[in-house]
Amino acid sequence: MTYFDTSVLVGVLLRSHPNHKECLAALESTKEGFTCGHALAEAFSALTASYRVPNDIAAELVLSLPTRLDVEPLSLGDYETAITEARKRGVMGGGIYDSLHVTHARRRGANRVFTRDPGDLQHVASDMEIIVP
Repeated sequence: MTYFDTSVLVGVLLRSHPNHKECLAALESTKEGFTCGHALAEAFSALTASYRVPNDIAAELVLSLPTRLDVEPLSLGDYETAITEARKRGVMGGGIYDSLHVTHARRRGANRVFTRDPGDLQHVASDMEIIVP
């Protein structure tokens, strides 16, 4: 199974993204792709803040994602595991969000993660294949 993090989802949704073609190809070539519900909120945030997409358009784009890959909410157990692992690994600040993504991916049985930010995941996903489309 393959997990898609927010950075790739933004690339999928935004045609003007410099890596749109690569991100879209990664999604379209993966049969068992999934993400967590939190990634939808992060994608909305990135689209509206960093890329200045109007919020009605950003909402429409983000809400189309569940038709393209499986989306499941994070569980309380995901948060507990991510925080416990963050403590052990010395993760601080926003790194907890990377830990949440990877914790969810592991729980769902992913063996690889598509990301545009491999440096952010290497410290929390050393046991997974990290792929940059």
